[in-house]
Amino acid sequence: MTRPYIFCHMETSLDGKIMGKYLWRPDAVDEGDSFDLVQHQKYQYQALILGRTTIDDNFTYYEKPQVNEAVAEVPAGDFIAEGASAGQFMIAIDSKGKLAWQDNTAEDGDMKPHVVSILTEATPNSYKDFLRQKGISYLICGKDSVDLALACEKIKEVLKVEKMMLGGGAVLNWSFLQAGLVDEVSQVIAPAADGSTTTQTLFMAKPGITKDQPILFKPLSVEIMEDDAVWIRWQVGEKVDFDFDNDPTYKEVMGMIEAHK
Repeated sequence: MTRPYIFCHMETSLDGKIMGKYLWRPDAVDEGDSFDLVQHQKYQYQALILGRTTIDDNFTYYEKPQVNEAVAEVPAGDFIAEGASAGQFMIAIDSKGKLAWQDNTAEDGDMKPHVVSILTEATPNSYKDFLRQKGISYLICGKDSVDLALACEKIKEVLKVEKMMLGGGAVLNWSFLQAGLVDEVSQVIAPAADGSTTTQTLFMAKPGITKDQPILFKPLSVEIMEDDAVWIRWQVGEKVDFDFDNDPTYKEVMGMIEAHK
């Protein structure tokens, strides 16, 4: 392949949420829970790729990067900082240049992977300078929005990554799936649900970015864990080849539902 083997590893509630009150259940505070055990003991991977909101939620905490708007133009193209050859990477999708990294490494279990930002040609020069000053590598992948396929190709070619974990959020997970870039889904289902209608699910389409065209999966294995979670590995299959937009029965049913909300 011209890209790494990519598995999406996520914890969900029984009702499919990746955020919510269920995460505050008593047993969830234990770092030895099934999600962490599977991530760090069942898989060997060189890179973890996350969306901007997930990075802000867990690493950069919505701080604002201190940039120099008057800085001279930085060299064009990708930037690979010293220390990037360590072989472990925390990769952030950040086309607008909003993440306020404080260091060029991050915490991932017992590892301290080198931070790599996925930018576009439209990312401000001042932000690229900010990353260079921090010793943070970046790859330019796309003109105005991130070209995920190109990003995956560069991650393998430039960073030499053979296996990569996709860890959210919901929109990024679905974008990777719709682009045909995920080989396997590793789902740890917590023994809890909260019924929320507002929190993110495992996969979410975003208008203007992806469609909600169904994708098929084949279960590879199912295991009941010691903390009562259920770990399911799914092989990613093909998109459903069906024209929902022009199917009269589908349109009739959805129209009826919409009319009676």
